Amino acid sequence: MTIPTHTVFDQPLALKDKRVAVIGLARTGLACVRFLVSQGAQVVGADSKPATELADSCHEVTSLGAAAVTGFEAFEQLSDPDLVVVSPGVPYNHPALAQARAAGIEVIGELELAYRFCPVPIIAISGTNGKGTTTTMTGLMLEAAGVINIVAGNIGVPVISQIDRALQADVVVAEVSSFQLETVVHFRPWIAVLLNITPDHLDRHASLQEYAASKRRLFQNQTADDYGVLCVDDPTVAEMQGQLPSQVLTVSSSCLDSSGRVEQGCLVVDTSSGVQRILPVAQMPVPGRHNVTNALAAAVVAGLCGATGQQMAEGLKRFVPANHLLTEVAQVKGIRFVDDSKATNTAAAIADLSTLSGPLLVIVGGQGKEVDFSQFGQHLADRCRFVCLIGESGPAIEAAVGDATETMQAFSMQEAVEECYRRAEPGDTVVLLPGCASFDMFEDQTHRGEEFIRVVREIAQREANPEV
Repeated sequence: MTIPTHTVFDQPLALKDKRVAVIGLARTGLACVRFLVSQGAQVVGADSKPATELADSCHEVTSLGAAAVTGFEAFEQLSDPDLVVVSPGVPYNHPALAQARAAGIEVIGELELAYRFCPVPIIAISGTNGKGTTTTMTGLMLEAAGVINIVAGNIGVPVISQIDRALQADVVVAEVSSFQLETVVHFRPWIAVLLNITPDHLDRHASLQEYAASKRRLFQNQTADDYGVLCVDDPTVAEMQGQLPSQVLTVSSSCLDSSGRVEQGCLVVDTSSGVQRILPVAQMPVPGRHNVTNALAAAVVAGLCGATGQQMAEGLKRFVPANHLLTEVAQVKGIRFVDDSKATNTAAAIADLSTLSGPLLVIVGGQGKEVDFSQFGQHLADRCRFVCLIGESGPAIEAAVGDATETMQAFSMQEAVEECYRRAEPGDTVVLLPGCASFDMFEDQTHRGEEFIRVVREIAQREANPEV
């Protein structure tokens, strides 16, 4: 199949000599500054952090010929911009952004900016959980089929940083978050995938309904010439069938009527390329029912791009789970240590918990994002013989677990891992399974996982050299 280009934006944004403010100077914001400067814009980069925490970012901004503003709070600090570009971490309702919109100034995010300059169609993949895994699987399947693709987006590589590379590609495969979707205007993916919607980021979204509405923006500019792929095992996503402007294909691990399904223990997709058998579920490179639907969603996308079942299988077999995703760190005296720091919400943690066997000692907690922990607590109580709690949500999770299993509050990752190891026996598994964001104690989920790994390795070294 030839990949159509009808979704490529045909109204280029004139940036030369335009005054553009970029809010947020982390990875995404800096990528926007670089691109805007390359297009001849007069750029101001702003961030709410103090100068002492932004030395490297400010140095890069000023070295590019742009201005840097630290301690950002008010619209007046932006030097009367013609356009404002916001990083995903900046809330849509920030007072300065509201003031800009009231003044008639367009406010967009990095995803919208990238879309307006991207020379090839975008495949956008979203959902509360599994979107990074599905994005990576999709890229691998397309690569096996000879489709030149760029994997980018919320997965860690801003799409705006890949515009030049996209000139030699057939398609961009982008992981897309709800934060990015808040600021889209014209964004129109050729294929849009929605995996699931479960309570998350309720510290930013006023309700689950508002969160779901932000996810639906993925489809808002599509037409009948485009495709929406819905994972209907999720009831909220399933409700969207018949409500989208695009052609809908469904994915399910249990429904035999879906375009992506399981038949007689084998992954199967049925798209415009016909019915394609991929591989047995038992040969999946990662366990879990949720990863079956992730793989099926990726396969439906690949099928729409012309991949065969054999090519899909080849790509899927190359998949390696991301760091901090059910990653075995070490085994010490028969005790296994697993890092699942990427489980940043309760739905992800529950799904990953279902793939683990044997007696479990878990480290849970962090920044709770205003969610209900009752279901998570019940699963922990049913599956774990010890729950070590960290972070600001620790007391709430402890209350949800109740008296069904033993719990303890720890005040550092060091204390938590050491306590789990002290209680563990050969055959046990110690798992970092937060079910929460990390920002109350760590820089991000990667930092949290790295701290877990550091302590585990200290323990392994200590046991290997007891006399040192």
